[in-house]
Amino acid sequence: MIRLATRADLQAIDSLILNKAKAFRAAGKTQWEKYLEPSRTEFVRHDVTNGTVYVYEENGKIFGSVSLIPPTSWDHNLWDDAEVAVYVHRLVVDARMKGKRVGEQLMRHALTQTVGTIRLDCVATNAFLNRYYRQFGFAYVGERDGFSLFTKEG
Repeated sequence: MIRLATRADLQAIDSLILNKAKAFRAAGKTQWEKYLEPSRTEFVRHDVTNGTVYVYEENGKIFGSVSLIPPTSWDHNLWDDAEVAVYVHRLVVDARMKGKRVGEQLMRHALTQTVGTIRLDCVATNAFLNRYYRQFGFAYVGERDGFSLFTKEG
């Protein structure tokens, strides 16, 4: 089941993000380095409090989450007109759910929750993600500071 996250989900979402950041580091990737810092919990708390996080829950356990949020300083650094869109951030799925299309379900659900322009970015050298986001109708619009930029009209 996919639903809007509540404060009761904070710890589970925070753990998912931290575990993914640790997995990236162990694999030699610099992606999500900032989420190894304790400040990541404030990002999660802020987004959940503002009603912008969706979770995938099965049997009472959270196995994935995604944030669909107004532009952050990160987005302003990558986009010249950041204010015209909402942004997909922190799409994360528990590794035990690999192959069950949880990320796809979360993404499709999040995309139904907004109208207008939706954007996201990913590491330009991550071939998987550069292909993955196109299946949801995102169009590649270029690269900036080592990140591929994608946009979609909701």
